[in-house]
Amino acid sequence: MRIETKNSDHKKFIRQIEARQQNTVWPGHLINSRGVDEFLWRGNPDAPLVQRMAAWIFGVAFMIVGLALLCIAYDKHSWIDIVVSLMSFLIGSKIFLNGFRRRSSKKIAAK
Repeated sequence: MRIETKNSDHKKFIRQIEARQQNTVWPGHLINSRGVDEFLWRGNPDAPLVQRMAAWIFGVAFMIVGLALLCIAYDKHSWIDIVVSLMSFLIGSKIFLNGFRRRSSKKIAAK
């Protein structure tokens, strides 16, 4: 009887560990990364503060890289580098502003 209890506890423990690791193995992390990419690009009106802060950090990082590339492009007088730096800055601005999204007016009007 005692062996069956240990065996069932052991199986339950293994199932819990596998459930926790589901996000780190092949199909799980692909689904999670898609959600992160969707949030950063489209924003989410119900995103928690931690996700909003991450969007701000990533957005500021892209904007800083864009400004640094713009300084380098200005010194080199290269139009292609200027376009790349502006694209980086604009992507960073979009991601940064997605961190400020609030509830949509449709949801507020429905309540």
